[in-house]
Amino acid sequence: MRNYEIMFIVNPNVVEEEIDKINTQIESIITAGGGTVAKVEKMGKRRLAYPVDKFRDGFYVLLTILATGDIIKETERRLRVMDQVIKYLSVRMDEDIRRQDKIKAHRAKRALRRSTNAGAAGRPAPEQSIEE
Repeated sequence: MRNYEIMFIVNPNVVEEEIDKINTQIESIITAGGGTVAKVEKMGKRRLAYPVDKFRDGFYVLLTILATGDIIKETERRLRVMDQVIKYLSVRMDEDIRRQDKIKAHRAKRALRRSTNAGAAGRPAPEQSIEE
């Protein structure tokens, strides 16, 4: 199972109940295939960067899921057939999450190293006694 993000844009003329219906359909496809939906984020109505099917606005929805490739293929197939969905995009996030964890670990290690070096540098040097 891998982490994925699926973002799709719904026709701006569709009512809120239809968007909820689409979300439940997609969630049921994912859960029926054995995947899990981590988060559903309705981002609201936004302006598109360029016209898509003569629409200038769209209602954005972001799904964060844990699934296999077969579930993603089926989800994309269903999104392609839905008339209300004007665009969609699926992105695998495993490599990004792994990269972020690696960067965080490196920064924590570097901060720990700096704090131990700063403690050693901040201490006064032992006084040397001169015997006469």
